[in-house]
Amino acid sequence: MLHIRLLDANGDERAAWRGERIDEIWRGAFSPGDAFRLSCSDAPGVWVRLDETLGESLLYLPGGDWRFEIPFDYERRAGYDPAAFAGEAHVVQAREAAEDEVYAYRNLACNPHDRHGASGCYPHASANFVTREDPCFFERNAIDGVVHNEGHGAYPYHSWAGGAREDLLYRIDFGRPALVDRIVFFLRADFPHDTYWKEIEVLFSDGTSETAHFEKTAEGQVLAFAPRRTEWIRLQNFRQISYPLSWAALSGIEVWGTPEKEEYEQMEVRQAANAKDVRTYDTARLREEFHIKNLFTKDNIRMVYSHIDRIITAGLMPVFQTLKLEAGKELAADYFLERREMGSINIGGKGIICVDGVEYEMNPRDGIYIGRGNKEITFRSVDPENPAKFYVSSCPAHTTYPIRKIDITKAKKVPCGSVEECNKRVINQYIHPEVMQSCQLAMGLTQLEVGSNWNTMPCHTHDRRMEVYLYLDMGENDVVFHMMGEAKETRHIIMHNEEAVISPSWSIHSGVGTRNYSFIWAMCGENQEFTDMDHIQTKDLL
Repeated sequence: MLHIRLLDANGDERAAWRGERIDEIWRGAFSPGDAFRLSCSDAPGVWVRLDETLGESLLYLPGGDWRFEIPFDYERRAGYDPAAFAGEAHVVQAREAAEDEVYAYRNLACNPHDRHGASGCYPHASANFVTREDPCFFERNAIDGVVHNEGHGAYPYHSWAGGAREDLLYRIDFGRPALVDRIVFFLRADFPHDTYWKEIEVLFSDGTSETAHFEKTAEGQVLAFAPRRTEWIRLQNFRQISYPLSWAALSGIEVWGTPEKEEYEQMEVRQAANAKDVRTYDTARLREEFHIKNLFTKDNIRMVYSHIDRIITAGLMPVFQTLKLEAGKELAADYFLERREMGSINIGGKGIICVDGVEYEMNPRDGIYIGRGNKEITFRSVDPENPAKFYVSSCPAHTTYPIRKIDITKAKKVPCGSVEECNKRVINQYIHPEVMQSCQLAMGLTQLEVGSNWNTMPCHTHDRRMEVYLYLDMGENDVVFHMMGEAKETRHIIMHNEEAVISPSWSIHSGVGTRNYSFIWAMCGENQEFTDMDHIQTKDLL
């Protein structure tokens, strides 16, 4: 899902659009300080065109958020078509890219929407020097797809220029690894005003390099090499054809290759962590052991199998496909629930879960319990434009209990907390001894009220069962600081929307957010006695 907002200089919203495909005409004049802000979820790439004079950009947004400040005055005149962002009617287009588009062999360095000094989207060009900091010489000019190199100055002859220097560095970041095998250079060729470089060294992120050699021509000049895995390229060791040094510039550069597809194991196995060892973990290691991201990706199943009480945490997001839950070699079983039970809560649009031929309609926030012995379990969405997101928790089971669908209205509601303590909330118990019977799985949804941001504080531990939290209903700029660790050795993990965290039985599990949010909790272990917990006074935390 894409969300584009047009914001003014104060951050106030002038217009907004949502959808997997946006194609709108905005009527009005831009003002200095205006900016587009685009956010997306789970898209490997986004096609963007924010003005009819710009070429379409296939962008990679690793943070899911990108801000494009609209150019004005001389910057717009120097680096853009004179009609760009002018007038009273403006095309605003964006769509999620298909995987075959993202991972096709293509020019990975083309981005007409790149901005000087900006970050947050890729590809992105930067340099150690720009002549006079003049927009007609900005780094972005060489990757905007416009190659008119027989003149110099403003559009359409804009270029990247660093002046008469040999210490220049020019870099293109792709934001992720890619296999590249060809670079095409278009040197500015406004002869005799210009000179040209006879060679440039190209450095790759793996530390290797190639040298490009040039002739005096306006044509594209190709550097070909064996496929190289790299996250960026850097041009360095610029050598001009003659001395004294004069004016040379780069009108365009193409880097041809294929982005490396990020594959997620359908079943990732994580071993149990010792409390004494966790005391020594840095942030990266802490997240590696306990944090779970990318649970919901289009038409994929993502599962994390923790050796802590053998719980499996899974996310399924069917869009165009029907997804089938299978055991895999990790369970050494003929089917997923041969020796297990599971619960699922739908946090997306309307979907269907089919268990051994029987369909269960799953509206947003509906839950279901499926007992041991059920063999074929499939998941699909009703509307691909608003796909379901099935969050699943599963643990070993010793006997069979019947399937039970529990929508949120049938969950037991337990009000907790207070406004004064910033933790007023409602616990919705779905799979719980007072609602239904299971072997050991317990599962529910806690919703914090507006103005509250603390959950489970004062905190506690329960040695006889572990817990997993999935945080949700968070804005694009919101986070939850999830507290974990021993009471005298606390740590925190930053959580974003729809990310999960594993909490061992020896760890506290509490969180505070930048605003109210919700979280799904799932527990398994020795017992289901919810009063069987060891409370920790806040004053005793370290």
